[in-house]
Amino acid sequence: MAYFDNSFVSSRATLRQRMARLFETPFDRRYRQRTARVEALRAMSDAELVTRGIAREDILFHVFTGKL
Repeated sequence: MAYFDNSFVSSRATLRQRMARLFETPFDRRYRQRTARVEALRAMSDAELVTRGIAREDILFHVFTGKL
């Protein structure tokens, strides 16, 4: 009997994602980068944010005003 581990997720972009990036505008790229930055900061613990000098409620302010 074969064992299949479905917890494996490929980090490669799908064809649809690659095509979307081909036609991506500068606004789309900036939006995607900011969204990724917000998600990364929100995933950090409060202690990690404090070491960066950011309060959890100020994450959006810092990302969208370019304070980072």
